[in-house]
Amino acid sequence: MTNYNIILWIHTVFAFIFVVSLMVVPFLFHLYENEKGQAILRKIHIVTGSAGVVLLLAGIWMLFLERGFMLSFAWMIVSIALFIIIQIIDHFWADKQEEMLEAGQKLSIWKLKWWSIFKVLGYLFITLLMIVQPY
Repeated sequence: MTNYNIILWIHTVFAFIFVVSLMVVPFLFHLYENEKGQAILRKIHIVTGSAGVVLLLAGIWMLFLERGFMLSFAWMIVSIALFIIIQIIDHFWADKQEEMLEAGQKLSIWKLKWWSIFKVLGYLFITLLMIVQPY
């Protein structure tokens, strides 16, 4: 097994952990109503964040190992751009919404729930592009 295949395996496993942990979050927003529920959501956030970091680093490492060859494909550029856009929105907008929710503003829960659904759909679209690899 080559280094690329090992990193690809790591990338795939952590992509699965990342996306699956995100898929359960929209169904758990009612947990924000109490401290115990908020602790559960924080743990999921840590799992998602950790998996996302490993996923990103493995992806960058694979690009390095193949000397950026995959960047010549439009589907790869679209996938990376969509990933970056989602991360920027999540960092700058969703984090503020989470702070508002933790401060007790109930209206933010719906915005976050819809954002979480959109985010999961975006990552599933990226996953589809990675599997199908259209030219």
